[in-house]
Amino acid sequence: MTAPSTINRISVTLIPTEACLAWINSGDDDKLTLDEIQEDPTTFLLPVGRDEPEGQVRRHFKAMFIEELRSWYTDPNLWPKDLSLEAFKTFFVIHVASMVVDLGKGQIGKDEV
Repeated sequence: MTAPSTINRISVTLIPTEACLAWINSGDDDKLTLDEIQEDPTTFLLPVGRDEPEGQVRRHFKAMFIEELRSWYTDPNLWPKDLSLEAFKTFFVIHVASMVVDLGKGQIGKDEV
């Protein structure tokens, strides 16, 4: 049995918080619960940088933030006005893993979003 390979990426999983829930529910008649929005969190793969993983999160937070907002409401007029790193950190608990192991076989495919 060959050993699984690691991927030259870090993973960042964003767990929505109460602040994120309040924003989601402010624009929808169907109210969700925190458990519902935390049920299937998004994980992003970021490049391994020269700095610590937290540096990569700082470098890419806006793209992740926008992608998460877009997944709920495609109209940017409905997004929060504050898209700062501080706002990002209030909307999500951020879990970073510096080791990503690929247990699959074959090439990793990409779906265009």
